[in-house]
Amino acid sequence: MGLSRARLGLSGLLAALVPAAAWADHDGPLRSAPLSPMVVGVLAGVLALATGLLLIVIVTLLIRRSSPPE
Repeated sequence: MGLSRARLGLSGLLAALVPAAAWADHDGPLRSAPLSPMVVGVLAGVLALATGLLLIVIVTLLIRRSSPPE
């Protein structure tokens, strides 16, 4: 039982270290963000606002279509 836990721990450690070693090899544009943190924050805010507005429009259209005819 102890041997299987040791193997499980070793495989977990190796699985965690392999992607970290691969990430350390990249020296291109993936290593650092090309945009400043302020621009990324503003873009995230605008995308969240646009998503919310789109959701409101979709719900409004669905409610309007599902109302019974008089």
